[in-house]
Amino acid sequence: MMVDVTYLAGVKTLSAEPMIPFAAPVLDFLEALSHELHNRREELIPYPEIKAFGFWIRRTHMEEFKSRYADGRIRLGRGVTFHMAASNVPLLFAYSMVIGLLAGNSCVVRISSKSQEQDRKLCKIIETLLVRQEFTYIKNRISIFFCDRENEVVKGWVKECDGLIIWGGDEAIQSVRKMDLRPDGVQVMFPDRYSICILDLENVGKMQEEELSKLAYSFVKDTYAMDQNACSSPRYLIWNQNETLKKAVAIRKKWWNAVEKEAASYDMTPHKATKKYEALCRHAMTMEEIVEIEPYKNLVYTVLLSDIPSNPEQYRGSFGLFFEYQGDYGSALKKLAVRQLQTVTYYGIPKKEITDYVINHHLYGVHRVVPVGDAMNMDLIWDGQDMIGMLSREISQEE
Repeated sequence: MMVDVTYLAGVKTLSAEPMIPFAAPVLDFLEALSHELHNRREELIPYPEIKAFGFWIRRTHMEEFKSRYADGRIRLGRGVTFHMAASNVPLLFAYSMVIGLLAGNSCVVRISSKSQEQDRKLCKIIETLLVRQEFTYIKNRISIFFCDRENEVVKGWVKECDGLIIWGGDEAIQSVRKMDLRPDGVQVMFPDRYSICILDLENVGKMQEEELSKLAYSFVKDTYAMDQNACSSPRYLIWNQNETLKKAVAIRKKWWNAVEKEAASYDMTPHKATKKYEALCRHAMTMEEIVEIEPYKNLVYTVLLSDIPSNPEQYRGSFGLFFEYQGDYGSALKKLAVRQLQTVTYYGIPKKEITDYVINHHLYGVHRVVPVGDAMNMDLIWDGQDMIGMLSREISQEE
């Protein structure tokens, strides 16, 4: 029912006319929003995710994206895109909406009633810009609200939208697919994924203290920033070593001590600590491959494995719980690369070597290969899907 819907920004009734991708009004609005978030930096100190989003939508970055599609092809948005984002990743709804706008569409965005404080805060700031006269055109192309997933408003947009974008677990996607879908509507689904990190043991062992701290900081940024819940946050750490090195144990311990130090500012609440410990106990009872479990204070739990489990995607690490494996990264990657494997972060191994291995061994998984520290960088190509290409249509011409 309409009374169960709370609108947070934009309008209830949208203008649906398609735009060209990267239209000037969109880029101008995003630039203004980026500046607004920067001007509020003191106010937003408790919300680092909002600061990161403001940096992501800066004009120079959006222009870099635009240049990718300066290929002479004629593209136009599809009309109205409907976005549903998981609640456990802050601001995911905003990144999805921006991509929809960049592709030339109007955007209806449903955020969960369990959405995080950062989501509501950003919506308020967005609305302060949309009420300005110069952004009336963009305001009529945005509608952000929250309600229950089974609400009739959700079902109506699922049925009528030109593009449906869902970020969530397999269960959420299956529930939406049971609804009436527009036959010619484009569907962009992002189901359950997991990610890994590959570190070359010998190269890590050679690092000086300052270098190691920087790498550990980058690893923490990839994992703790979203409570390790983001699909691109590594759960498994693969130590690439072709031989059993005598210093392997010392190198590993030095690494995890560095990670623990860099994660010191992480807000490990009693709830998070309890959930992590419960998961650790559950894994200890069910995983036959466990060799050793070691805590680094309460910030880091490591689970050393003798082998990669047959269903690696089912073992979750959150709030600083990591599975470790020592050995040849290629043989480990073969077992880890089920369809759900999304991102591989790496250090000490050439990127081309990893991507060549994926291609030459015809692996199902692996959609991204990025350096440690870049796991959370949102891109227009995600899970192997070109979102601008999918959310716009190309108009072909013949002489």
